[in-house]
Amino acid sequence: MNILAINGSPRGGRGNTDILVQAFLAGAREVGAEASTVYAVDLEIRPCTGCFSCWTRTPGTCIHDDDMPDLLLQIRRADVVVLASPLYGGMVTGLMKDCLDRMLPLSHPAMQPVGGTHGHPGRYGDGPFRIVLISNAGFPETSHFNGLKATFRQFASGAPRGGLAGMICCAAGPMLAIPSLQDRVRWYLDAAAQAGREVVRQGRISRETQAILDRSLADDAGDYASRVNAYWQSVGVDMPAKSDTAP
Repeated sequence: MNILAINGSPRGGRGNTDILVQAFLAGAREVGAEASTVYAVDLEIRPCTGCFSCWTRTPGTCIHDDDMPDLLLQIRRADVVVLASPLYGGMVTGLMKDCLDRMLPLSHPAMQPVGGTHGHPGRYGDGPFRIVLISNAGFPETSHFNGLKATFRQFASGAPRGGLAGMICCAAGPMLAIPSLQDRVRWYLDAAAQAGREVVRQGRISRETQAILDRSLADDAGDYASRVNAYWQSVGVDMPAKSDTAP
C-alpha cells in the first residue's frame, strides 16, 4: 500500500500536526505500507482561478505552471491520501485549501448520482484512494472540529475517488510538543499509530481506535486554558477581563 501525506501547516515538519502525521505513518509502515510526506509550504501552489480550463480547453491540466501537477500525479498513485492541517478559523490552512481546490483536474465535469446526491466522476478511472484527515487545535474542546469534520465528510463523499477512512483531530494539540508532557500524551500518539496500522490492514480506523482519537489531550479544559493564558502573559500579552460571552 502506498500512503501519501500532504501536510498543509505553515510550520511544515516543525509543527504539532506533523507529530500526528508521523505517528500515523509509523504505524502504517510497521505493517508494510510505503509512506511519504509532502509539505505544502515547500511547494509553489497557486490559487485556483475558477476558469475551468482543466475541464474544457486542457482537460486534466491546469493553466498554472507550478508544483501541483507533480502532486496530482502522486495523489493518483496513492492508495491512501492523508490530508493534514492545523485548525485555522475552524477550517484548514490556506495552504491546504489551495491544494484541495487544485485537485479539480482529477474530476470530470459530468454530474452523476453518488450515494443519493450528485458528484463528479474521476477523470482517470484509476482505483479508489482513501482519505484520512489529521488536524490539531490549540483549544481544549473537541467540539471545535465539528465544522471541519462535516466539511471533510462531504469532501470525501464527493471526491472523484475514495472515501473517508477516519479522522484524527487532536484537541489541546500544543501539548504534543512539550517535552515534559510526553508521558501524558503517549496514549494519543499510540492510538494514531494504531490508526495507521488499521487503515493499512482493513481500510479504515476502527470504532475503538476512533473513540480514543476523539478524546481531548486536556483532562481539565479550564486548567488547560489557564496555563495557555499564563504562557501568553509571560511573553507580554495583556489579557482581557474574563467573560462567558463573545464580544
